[in-house]
Amino acid sequence: MEAELKQLIVERLFLEITPEEIDTETALADYGVDSFLLQELVVGVEEQFGVRFKPKDMTMANLRSVAALRDCIGRLRATAKV
Repeated sequence: MEAELKQLIVERLFLEITPEEIDTETALADYGVDSFLLQELVVGVEEQFGVRFKPKDMTMANLRSVAALRDCIGRLRATAKV
């Protein structure tokens, strides 16, 4: 899932780096991702991974890095199955 997220981040946000350059734990802000781009990323994640973010899920803790997004997607998928 991490590779897919990195690819999505680069393509959807038009970043001028390769997916391989994104460190899983590094804050997305370090790559120039601001709040506007995070909104676009959430839409892309919802489309690609079939999850839905609720307002309570839209926190910096959940959107901080690839690792945080991966974990959030896992929780959202688990909650959707209940």
